[in-house]
Amino acid sequence: MEDNSNSEHSTKNSIYSNKNAKIFKSDYEQKEKKSFLIIKIIGELLADICGQNKPNNGTNILLLKPFISKKMPSISIKDYIERLLKYSKTFNEIVIIVLIYLDTICAKHKLNLNYYNIHKFIFASFIVAIKFYEDDYYSINYYAKLGGIPKKEAISLEYEFLSLMDFKLFVKQELYDKYYNNLSSLDDNDDDDDSDDDFNFM
Repeated sequence: MEDNSNSEHSTKNSIYSNKNAKIFKSDYEQKEKKSFLIIKIIGELLADICGQNKPNNGTNILLLKPFISKKMPSISIKDYIERLLKYSKTFNEIVIIVLIYLDTICAKHKLNLNYYNIHKFIFASFIVAIKFYEDDYYSINYYAKLGGIPKKEAISLEYEFLSLMDFKLFVKQELYDKYYNNLSSLDDNDDDDDSDDDFNFM
């Protein structure tokens, strides 16, 4: 008869059955919670900025023109970011890269973000970041549908954004860490209830 005592002993002392498993699970859950908190904070920060800026106001209006929507999108900034992340299946932290890119072009070109252009800026920044930092990604047709933007316009927005960035997309680790730490230090708030339905900017 086969002796299963060693097998049983091995199972009881495996990483999945002892207290270490709880520690690893807890650590993972904490990182996930912080990641979603950062996404929420970025959405709120961008919404606050947009709320302070009037449409088509500021310098370099010609640079803004490709990103201006005819009407204000019904989806919130936070939900739009979450939608892009969810269906693109990329890593959540890429939203920090998106924020860094947006800060870069706004500082460089003195652009004002508002509720009529922020979604298209986020979309373009998101696509550019994914293509630069991911080995595998979906087609522009997929992202265009996901973002609620016609394919031809999505291609144009990607190029316009790359031009605004001077095609310089690499983010130094120190800069990323600075953004991450600053965002992580902000307080958490209650989640908003918004719809995840299909939409279109046009």
